Amino acid sequence: MADNLAEKKAGSRRFRKWHAMAAAGLLLCTGAVTGIVLTAGTSAARPYDFNGDDKPDLTVGLPGNTVTGAARAGSLIVANGTATGPASTSVRIDQETTGVPGAAEADDSFGQAFASADFDKDGYADLAVSSPLEAIGTTEGAGMLTVHYGSSNGIHGSRTDGFDEDTTGIPGTVTKDETFGYSLAAGDLNADGYPDLAVGQPLDSADSKPNAGSVRVLFGSSSGLTAGSALWIDQNTANVPGVPEAEDRFGEQLAIGDIDGDGTGDLVVATLGEQISGSSDRGSLHILYGPIGSAPAGSGYIDSGNVTGIGAFAGSALAVGRFDDDPYLDVAVGVSDETVGDAGSAGRLAVFRSSADGLSAERVELFDQETPGVSGAPEAEDFFAASLAAGDFDGDGVDDLVVGMRSEAIGTVKGAGAAMVLFGNATGGISTTGALWIDQDTTGVPGTVGTADHFGWTVGALDTDGNGRVEPLIGAPGNAAGTVTVTKVSPGTLESATALAEADLGWAAGADGDAFGISLPGR
Repeated sequence: MADNLAEKKAGSRRFRKWHAMAAAGLLLCTGAVTGIVLTAGTSAARPYDFNGDDKPDLTVGLPGNTVTGAARAGSLIVANGTATGPASTSVRIDQETTGVPGAAEADDSFGQAFASADFDKDGYADLAVSSPLEAIGTTEGAGMLTVHYGSSNGIHGSRTDGFDEDTTGIPGTVTKDETFGYSLAAGDLNADGYPDLAVGQPLDSADSKPNAGSVRVLFGSSSGLTAGSALWIDQNTANVPGVPEAEDRFGEQLAIGDIDGDGTGDLVVATLGEQISGSSDRGSLHILYGPIGSAPAGSGYIDSGNVTGIGAFAGSALAVGRFDDDPYLDVAVGVSDETVGDAGSAGRLAVFRSSADGLSAERVELFDQETPGVSGAPEAEDFFAASLAAGDFDGDGVDDLVVGMRSEAIGTVKGAGAAMVLFGNATGGISTTGALWIDQDTTGVPGTVGTADHFGWTVGALDTDGNGRVEPLIGAPGNAAGTVTVTKVSPGTLESATALAEADLGWAAGADGDAFGISLPGR
């Protein structure tokens, strides 16, 4: 397992090989999937609704894109939502766009992770974008965050702020390869009605322990995100369980939602490398209950040693959703390196159901490709649940879950990839009833199965037509320059699927390695 974690730390080097830095977890869970919690009566826009028309706008990261000759400088594309889905034209934003701080440089990876909320509550959603390998001065890999504020014209050319560890008010010190902005999540953590931003930095040193990990919280206000009151959280912070240890990777993945149903946002932190005392298990969840001021109001802790079957780096992906009809958000956790049967890194999903007491290791359901109702069979390096996203896909008022399998073999085609939709229900939560398997050989899905397409490397969730019903998004960043497939689903039925490449959004065909679709919106 130590070798496995070392491989994850080498993610940026692998990104240079096939532009897939997400192998190290450098993804929004979809990652960091966000449940926005705001006070009643707010005028805040829906996440990703940058122009305020009540139709979220499709946002796609291309961290491998070459910008003004700088390889892998990175960019993102935004296509307005319309009544029929994403518009056929779009805008491209990078560090050469007017008003965006910094400059396009080789290997910045702008657009590798992003999160959206209306941080200033002006009726237009805003977008936080990370460049996790940005050099600050001469310090390589320090990382940078830009925040693009929405307007009636969207976010292209809008007001933009930049933050890094050299910004006044943000605690910490610029250090090589500590990747500020590695993971992001948005939601109201201090109960003032303004969404805040959690910024994960799992390669940060804490208490002089390398790669122990930390999280910064930038608080929202009427003027947007502010650095002056930014908070540093690690395992030395009051009400945070544990202590910093080398290779813990606290902050690997983040999610925000009201876990205990008290109306205040809570922060879920995946500590991917945490070694569990007395076992070989690695990985834990820290649930930091709001309101968060100088520290969390309280906390919960679940370690992989107390849940049989999730010991191999639990927390490779996170998603929060109301998977039943109670008032609590549940938490889905990817354990994509878990061995199933004899198949190493076949992958497993754990869904923790919440209550007024928060999360508990006692209320968990496990799913893998040996679970009745889940298609396929566990095979080495399928990486089932490497990416997760939640949303109400079938319009029944209960959230559902899309699960990515980035390297699933389809027939004899290795690394083709697949996704599966698991539906929630009012009384039982997530189950395999009506489970829907999707790959590029599924009837109605455009394209063909290809080696190393990695369909399902990233999954996302967005209501692209504004009708209140969320669409699962499936990224295939290895499919030439990359594609995103927008689907409509109901239990057991794929209603439609539309595959989008750069050319479908008004641009010339991209180049192999752009990694279009390696980062996608989560809700």
